[in-house]
Amino acid sequence: MRVKRRSAAVAFLVLVFITALPLALEMYIPGEFFQAFSSMAGIDLAALMNEVAVIGVMMSAFIILRGSVEKFSRDGLVLSIAYKVFWLMIVIFALGLGSIENLGLAVLGSSTATASNVVMVDFRLIAFLATVIVALMVAHSIIEYREGRPSK
Repeated sequence: MRVKRRSAAVAFLVLVFITALPLALEMYIPGEFFQAFSSMAGIDLAALMNEVAVIGVMMSAFIILRGSVEKFSRDGLVLSIAYKVFWLMIVIFALGLGSIENLGLAVLGSSTATASNVVMVDFRLIAFLATVIVALMVAHSIIEYREGRPSK
């Protein structure tokens, strides 16, 4: 298995900017900011930064793997489909503001004993359209694979 230099360089950059940078920033941001942001916005910023770092590691792994397989092989097809589904999960993660289980329903705010401040933004139509687009892209990858493989 031979990894292309360009893929290795891009994977390294992704690791630096999407994985290492959020983890390093977490050390320099005061804990009071995390608590204030968490109580006001209802988002656990520390957990969100860790999730982004995990996404960066997975993205780097996909980039390395995609750079080491042939485009029209079965492994290339499986990897292409998995990469497209991975990007769909990133879109749904972003639309849900860090909560992938909401499937595009962003909930911001917090509740206390005396008051409640909650804002809900419904991005589920966009998440549905992204799902349709990914399904079409997967179908395109399958058609490309069938046309690109050598005839027997």
